[in-house]
Amino acid sequence: MLYRERLLPGATILLLSFGLFLMVGIAYSAAFGSLVGIFLALIISAIYVIFAVTTAPQIRIEGHAGNSLLCAGRARISLADIRYARELTLEEQREVARGTRNDTAFQLIQGKLPVVELEISDPMDPHRNWCLSSRTPERLIEAILSAQGPKIS
Repeated sequence: MLYRERLLPGATILLLSFGLFLMVGIAYSAAFGSLVGIFLALIISAIYVIFAVTTAPQIRIEGHAGNSLLCAGRARISLADIRYARELTLEEQREVARGTRNDTAFQLIQGKLPVVELEISDPMDPHRNWCLSSRTPERLIEAILSAQGPKIS
């Protein structure tokens, strides 16, 4: 494993869901007693957080014998098929989010995280570009470039 990052939901989403589950707990406490309501709210909140963390998409770079793969969620591509990688500017990220830029790109975008754009050189790939969110875009780009090795012209 050369690089790994899990795109977790933001703190706002987790706090909002916790508040919603507390409302469920309050409703059940009115029907079955406060101890049961609090217990149910805590159990349901814990299950939701565990589910959100375990099902969050991952970006990984795996090195195999002679062929490294970039895995983004369930999608995979050989690093040899990546022509270049660069971090998008804020304006370019807005265009990607609106769908006015790279409308055929494969996208794995989470909230307001920085976005890395990858140009794909494989003619059989239906997506000419991949747009991936990353908390550490510099490390992702560096991992891609180092796993690709030196380019021979």
